[in-house]
Amino acid sequence: MTSIYDFYREQVVFLTGATGGLGACLLYKLCIVLDVQRLYVLIRGSESTALERWKCTMPQQHRNIEDRIRAGKVILVPGDMTEERFGIITETLCRIEEEVAIIIHAAANISFRDPLEKVVFDNCVSALRLAAWAMKMTRLQHFVQVSSAYTNSFLPDGPVEEKIYYLSEPDDAEGELEGILQTGTTRHLQRFPWAYAYSKQLMERLIVSQFPSLPILLLRPTSIGPAIAQPYEMYGPQGSCPISTLYSRLMQPTGEKSIWYAPTHGGNILDEIPVDLVANVLLRHVHSGTRGVVHASSSYYIPKTLEWILEQPFKYLPAHWAARMATPAFTQNQRVEQCKEAEFYQIGSRAWEFCAPSSRRLGSLNGPLVFGLNDHDIDRFVELRVRSIFKETFGEGRLMQKAGGIGQLALAPARL
Repeated sequence: MTSIYDFYREQVVFLTGATGGLGACLLYKLCIVLDVQRLYVLIRGSESTALERWKCTMPQQHRNIEDRIRAGKVILVPGDMTEERFGIITETLCRIEEEVAIIIHAAANISFRDPLEKVVFDNCVSALRLAAWAMKMTRLQHFVQVSSAYTNSFLPDGPVEEKIYYLSEPDDAEGELEGILQTGTTRHLQRFPWAYAYSKQLMERLIVSQFPSLPILLLRPTSIGPAIAQPYEMYGPQGSCPISTLYSRLMQPTGEKSIWYAPTHGGNILDEIPVDLVANVLLRHVHSGTRGVVHASSSYYIPKTLEWILEQPFKYLPAHWAARMATPAFTQNQRVEQCKEAEFYQIGSRAWEFCAPSSRRLGSLNGPLVFGLNDHDIDRFVELRVRSIFKETFGEGRLMQKAGGIGQLALAPARL
């Protein structure tokens, strides 16, 4: 087998979701680290909007991306995943059909608040349209669909395998989709913490049943966290890292207790994996020709318990501030009212084990994809993360502020 670097230098790739957290990390790795032959990037809106977004999220690295655009190695394709033919002009559409060998569909509606009909349209219908288009691509070898480990959040605690799970026997995914588009709901929704999770679960069942000959790789990341090293340490656009958002809410100086229902008293793993490791898992499996379902979880990194995660702000914030934050407390009584954060982040109290046997055969990885990973210090990383979130949430001066000086902005409760 050729090296991963030689492999990608010969590839023409089509990427969606490139202004999102994982998508932009993939953009960086594909065009800068791996130097693919050509990268078509679907962008929603104008080119200037996408460039401004990358300038904001990758302040130093965006210049290298712009160099690749000028050289014709990165081609921005204005379009919209929700439109017929994706809103792509015919000439470009034909070029993509003739040239592309790898599709990476990282675009998604990740809102936990949007109604079911919207997230299903965005996450199912768009994926099915892309898969149908992919069937016309004469050189296609790999179709990567980014899903979520929480597609199967309807399962009880315990092992979650790298396979498709079904909600009924026989499966009626097409009937579910038709019913949702007509009525806006489904009887299965109550089994999931969010409509987003159900939409991804439905998408998986639909895409494998409707396109059995497509070379599909379904990547299921758990909760995505900030980068260890690439594009740079602590990379993670605002809103793209759920546990970082949780931290910003836990830092509110509301006092009293933060009640979490946790049968194991917080000893369960709240699974999170840095975004650059998710990208590496995806890219390595494409290189290996993997088909089917692959998990990207903390088994590639450092598993951390709910209790450990909730403790970190108290370790690295000023004592006078930490004293005013709500203290985490665990209960085994489901009748006890939980805090708003626990109600919103329902996965926090669950104890799934996301099995990942498919990655055992990948072996070790060397070279530019792992630059900056080998000397990773988890304690220093978490301290930097907590302090960065605090600074972004309350301002730099709060880290130095003495007790008694908490203003009205800080006292405003977090909106969940």
